[in-house]
Amino acid sequence: MSAKHTTPAQHKSNLRNVYGTFAIEGMTISKDTRSNLDRIGSGQVSYQQVVNELRAKYAKKG
Repeated sequence: MSAKHTTPAQHKSNLRNVYGTFAIEGMTISKDTRSNLDRIGSGQVSYQQVVNELRAKYAKKG
């Protein structure tokens, strides 16, 4: 799978679209979720890395 590169402006637009979609449905997105979406969208981390981080985070709480 190749990485899809977007410009910073397109990245911001994509995030606004996601936030707007949630808002239309009456749902809110936490700051942590916004941060994770930003990290994934900007290419800092992969979706799987975020999933692994969340699993580790919540395994400690359980």
